[in-house]
Amino acid sequence: MDAFSSITNSLSSPNYTQHKTPIVLCDFDGTISVKDVTDTLLSHFGQAGCDELEELWVSGKIGSQECMSKQIALMDASLDELNEVLSQIEIDADFKSFINYAEQNNIPVHVVSDGLDYAIEFILKRHGITRLPIFANKLMHNDLRSWRLEFPYANKDCIKQSGNCKCHHVKKQQYFPQILYVGDGTSDYCVSHHVDFVFAKDKLVNYCKENHINHCKITSFAEVTTALKQAKHAVIPVTMVK
Repeated sequence: MDAFSSITNSLSSPNYTQHKTPIVLCDFDGTISVKDVTDTLLSHFGQAGCDELEELWVSGKIGSQECMSKQIALMDASLDELNEVLSQIEIDADFKSFINYAEQNNIPVHVVSDGLDYAIEFILKRHGITRLPIFANKLMHNDLRSWRLEFPYANKDCIKQSGNCKCHHVKKQQYFPQILYVGDGTSDYCVSHHVDFVFAKDKLVNYCKENHINHCKITSFAEVTTALKQAKHAVIPVTMVK
């Protein structure tokens, strides 16, 4: 039987005491990255059955945890082949400047994703970003061509049946006066109800409007940086909602 192991470097989970600044939680796929990473990998390496699983997830018949677990198990790729595809994925051109500003002003930033930890780490490292805490599903490899997922941040009570329950992660941020969230799509819908303010891209914009969630429409992380500069240790004003 093939032995699978993690290929991600050990990433620290920071411990916080009381903070005066907000914390920023960021989705990855389509928010930090320009493309959805999992979809890109499956389009290159996914075998028969991936599309049918996607349809079951879209129709609500299975949760994202079950869908992704089965899809990743259908991938056929070497580590080198996987890395070659990951090396072509770009990120928001203003994300690194945003991270630099956050670090200079003692504003913690976490990547909270229902995607793949190794892929996120690889892509960020290629863009010179190495110190961000990453909370995502754990990609496992058998040193040949097979892949599996583990779900260290799953929650049996998760309404969306996600591999990584983002709402559960929000509950752990009790040391911060304000929790800000940056996201773009369906995996960000539920968590948007449990944070103080949302910076929304794409589909998340209309969702926030329809559900009367405090938000600001953005197209890049430059706008998040600008908002943090304007707030400067104060809460993000409701007047920013567009």
